Amino acid sequence: MPDLGQTKAPPRGRPRQASAGKAIVDATLELLAERGFQAATIEAITERAGVGRNTIYRRWASKEELIVDALQELVVDLDFQEDGDVYSLLLDWIRDFVRVFGDPLYGRILPVVLGELQQNPDFARVYSEQIVQPRYDALLEFLRAAVERGALHPDADPEQIVDLLAAPPFVRALPVGLPPVSEHYAEELLETIWRGIAPPAPRP
Repeated sequence: MPDLGQTKAPPRGRPRQASAGKAIVDATLELLAERGFQAATIEAITERAGVGRNTIYRRWASKEELIVDALQELVVDLDFQEDGDVYSLLLDWIRDFVRVFGDPLYGRILPVVLGELQQNPDFARVYSEQIVQPRYDALLEFLRAAVERGALHPDADPEQIVDLLAAPPFVRALPVGLPPVSEHYAEELLETIWRGIAPPAPRP
C-alpha cells in the first residue's frame, strides 16, 4: 500500500520509460557519470539494471543509441507552436538549458559526452540526429516564422539567435571555474538578447 504521506520529487526531464526500460536508462546514466563512456558497456548496464542483453537489443540497436536515448531523458521537448508567444517560449528554452546544465548528474556526464563526441563518429552522428538537430531545427523554424510575421525584428538573424540562446548556459556549465549562474540567469540573459531582436515599437 503506497505511503500517501510522502511527496515525490518532480521527475527530471521527460517522463521516464516504464519497468525494464526505466531501469536500463537509469543504469546507463549512472554508469556514464560514475565510470565514463568506455566503462558503460552493455554488460555493465545489464548487470546494473538487472536485465538480459536481449532486453536491451530488442529496444536499441547499439550502445550509442542506448546512451543517446538515455541522455534524452534529461531534457524537455518544448512545444514551439508557430503562433506562440515568442518571449515566453524563448524563456522556457533558456530555462531548460539552465536546468539541464545545472543538474548535478548531467554536470558529471557532460565532460564524458564532450570527449566522446570528438572521437566516436557513430556516437556523434546519433547524438546529432536524435538530440541536437531536431531541437535546433524546431527552434530555427519557429524563429524564422516569428520574423516573417513581425513578432521579431525584421533584421534579426534566426541562426544567430539560436547560438545566443544556447551557448551562454553551455559555457557556464563547463568545469572551467566560472561562477554559478544566478537564480534569475535565464531572465537576465533573455532580456539582454531581446533588446537586439524585439520587434520595433508601433508608431503612435
